Amino acid sequence: MDQSFFRCKKVLVIDDCAPVRATVKGMLQQMGFEAIHLAKDSGEAMQKCIEMPFDFILCDFNLGDCKDGYQLFEALKKQQLLAPLCCFIVISAEAQSQIVHGVIELQPDDYLLKPFTAPALEERICRAIRHRIELRKVFFRLFEHDYAEASRECDLVIRTKPDYALQAMRLKGELLLKLGQYDKAEVFYQKVLQQKAYSWARLGHALSCFYLERWEDTELELVDLTQFGDTKVEALDWLSRLYVRHGRYQLAFETLSKAATLSPKNISRQKTLSNLCVMLGHTDVAARIAGKIVQGARHSIDDTADNYLNHARALVDQAKTSNLLEKAVILQNAAKLLDALHKRFNVDALKRETVILRSRMNSCRGAIKEGRELIQQIQDLPLDDLSIDSCMDAAKAYFELGDLYSSQLCIDRLKTMLYDDDFLTETQRIMLQLEQNKHESLKQQIKQINTEATDAYRMGQFGRAVMLFCETFDYMPTNPVIALNLLQAMSKSAGVTGETINYARNAARVLRQNQLEKSEQERFEKYVITLKKTQPGLAQVQL
Repeated sequence: MDQSFFRCKKVLVIDDCAPVRATVKGMLQQMGFEAIHLAKDSGEAMQKCIEMPFDFILCDFNLGDCKDGYQLFEALKKQQLLAPLCCFIVISAEAQSQIVHGVIELQPDDYLLKPFTAPALEERICRAIRHRIELRKVFFRLFEHDYAEASRECDLVIRTKPDYALQAMRLKGELLLKLGQYDKAEVFYQKVLQQKAYSWARLGHALSCFYLERWEDTELELVDLTQFGDTKVEALDWLSRLYVRHGRYQLAFETLSKAATLSPKNISRQKTLSNLCVMLGHTDVAARIAGKIVQGARHSIDDTADNYLNHARALVDQAKTSNLLEKAVILQNAAKLLDALHKRFNVDALKRETVILRSRMNSCRGAIKEGRELIQQIQDLPLDDLSIDSCMDAAKAYFELGDLYSSQLCIDRLKTMLYDDDFLTETQRIMLQLEQNKHESLKQQIKQINTEATDAYRMGQFGRAVMLFCETFDYMPTNPVIALNLLQAMSKSAGVTGETINYARNAARVLRQNQLEKSEQERFEKYVITLKKTQPGLAQVQL
């Protein structure tokens, strides 16, 4: 390509080192570029990309203390600030495997190691733009998310442009998978593999088999593909997902951990890893990963309040399985995270999320009354605009406070939200099912105990009835029906102990806090009067 081609093109050079920016600018001027823009960091680069579209972007990987090249490229892609024919080339002095694997995942047009010469830079730029130009109709359709038309444009390139047929075939296979045409994708990849065993075609064929549920073929292919640098991370991702499909959660966690180590900047993968820990009951590891997500997402497009909230949520889950001393420390750390939210986010917009979390913290401490009073503040607010993680947390909060009805509403809402076909969503669906299972198990357990308690009461075994109703009340400490049955049984029982006095006090508190029907209120008052008359231990107790 001659200088006249580049003269009318706009190029952006992003590097935190001024001498490097000047050197690269000189190289570009030799190639014929005139509209050369420079940026010293990602913030300046983002602003320039918002102001105008660029034909070429040359970006250093390490950009100082703010966004790095990976995070900048990721943000530009997600916000669609890259023109369909823009060539994004990563330049870096680093050849570490974490950087290389991270770059491979985002698929820039090229990756150039420093130091490089002007001819080397020109060669990479020319190769990248030729590829874009020859497949321009494909890239325009991709930019518009018209995947069916993009697939047809790939067919045209394959037929008419043999020099670019390979790139078009790779895009074609990915598009067939994206369109859900798995049978066609399998046949397509088989034809490609007859020409040559390209690693990307083998991976595509493995994914076709995955969606067609040919598990053995999928596993064998993916295991083999973990040996190759260009497919290693993605093969580990899908292998982990395969293990999840078969309920092999520990193996899935170990496999995905390898992918996360190779490419740690992928926040979605880290969240999936944390979810796998929750599924395995490793709440302490889940909390550590959630903390890493907060740090790793800083400066990235994934830097959201939900990351901090998820860290606090993971700490509450961890506290629930810890001893008293550890629980106090862990909950204190969760509270500090919530208290610090105002430094970076609008806490008024996060009222529901923080109230839900603080109610869970109270529940974890055993302060059920305080937790219920807190969550009452948001009882009438809609669930519609809660994030998936926040809605899941609300389901847990209501469940822990004994409000199965509100918890089930959250679960039903989540079922309408978890529709994406990705690994993170798949783990969220499993976590939701685990919550639903807890509901069903508890309902059956409560039903059985409650039936036994009712039978005991009918047979005049009032002491046993009290014991069983107390056990039911432990499971649902805010349920007014159980509280009323408990007081009824106690009013007939021969005597009370220090432990049952506490149950009576708590049951009475629940009934006072609820809006009772007239008949229920009359029963409540009758049982309180009877208890105070017949049970000396309750005479001076506030009920």
